Amino acid sequence: MNIGVDIVSVERIGKLYKKYGTRFTNKILTETEKQKKLTPEYISKCWAVKEASIKASGVLDAKRFAYDKIGKQPIVITDVDGKWILSVSDEKDYAVAMVMRIT
Repeated sequence: MNIGVDIVSVERIGKLYKKYGTRFTNKILTETEKQKKLTPEYISKCWAVKEASIKASGVLDAKRFAYDKIGKQPIVITDVDGKWILSVSDEKDYAVAMVMRIT
């Protein structure tokens, strides 16, 4: 079992998105993620999930991981093997993700 955790500043992601727009989101988001409404809060959650997934897997390509939901249950979409368990939370200033990968 591997665990990854990441916390990100929503304000920092918002500034990057405002400055670089789609140049920023095209580098980090998958096509599936880009179909959602792109707000600093949503992009921050995606970023935190990707970083936590990288830490849990050792795979350094952020585009191999995507944040999504089935109903209210957050999920990691990936082609990396294992069972993935995800918890995501946010509030005004921060988004945090904790990922467990069971192989």
